[in-house]
This record gives sequence, C-alpha cells and structure tokens, in this order.
Amino acid sequence: MTAMLHRFGKSGRATLAPLAFNVLIIMGLAATGLLPAAAGQPESFPIDDRGFIDTAARCEKPKFAVAIGRTDQSLVAICVDGHGHYEYHGMRLKDRSVLNVPAKALADGRFIVENAGFVYTFSPNELVIASGTQVIRKEPMVAYVEPRLPAEAPS
Repeated sequence: MTAMLHRFGKSGRATLAPLAFNVLIIMGLAATGLLPAAAGQPESFPIDDRGFIDTAARCEKPKFAVAIGRTDQSLVAICVDGHGHYEYHGMRLKDRSVLNVPAKALADGRFIVENAGFVYTFSPNELVIASGTQVIRKEPMVAYVEPRLPAEAPS
C-alpha cells in the first residue's frame, strides 16, 4: 500500500484514503445484509408443485397446482381438487393482499375469475384485471410453470 501511495503523489494519497475507507464501510454493510437489493432485482419466491412456498399463492392438500405464474406485481397459483374444481390463489406483492376464489378453466389454457365486479384473466402470457370492458391492469408474466400432476390428481 505504501508503494501505491508514493506512486500517486500527494493528491493521490489524499484521494485513496477516503476511497479505502468507503470501500471498508460498503464491505461491512454488505456483510451484515444492510445494503438494499440491487434496483430492478425482483424478490425471489421459490416454488414447488403446489405454488409459491410460504405465500398465499399456494394450493393446500388435497389440492394441486395446475398453473403457477408470477408478474412483477403478483403471484398466482391455480389449484384443482379431486373433483375438477379450480381455485385462483393470488397475492399482490406490494401489500401482500390475498384473493382466493373459485376459477373457471377456459379451453385455450386461460383461467377466469370474477370477484367484486372485477374479472381476472390468468394465462401463460399475462394477468389481466378488468372491470366491465375497462382494463384496469395488464401484468405480463415474468415466470410461468405448469407442474406435473400427481397420479391421483384429475387431469
């Protein structure tokens, strides 16, 4: 370090000392986990064959997930029971608001939900929330999975 300081002269030594101090501060914050996550880096939500682990967007036994999707704003698991009844289990990320309601499967792989005057259409491409003919929000999928169903689940 001493050789490095002589090489940069007086102004270099004056600049390197605060720089080294700042690097030590940043390394300390990173080691304690106090630095914020990188901007644009989405929070990680692990999944399994029932949906998003430790969230409300999850199917509980005896139900199974037939579709699991994530947008930048929402998590969704579409669940089915042994009788072919579907449920939408959704969670809005900003406030962890939950919506668990019956769903209908459409022939083209989409699912539709009606709740309190709103219609939610869930597909491999997007989650669309509408009121009447007005689209309130369109959320593109950033991740989508169709888990394999266990042998005892309906197909």
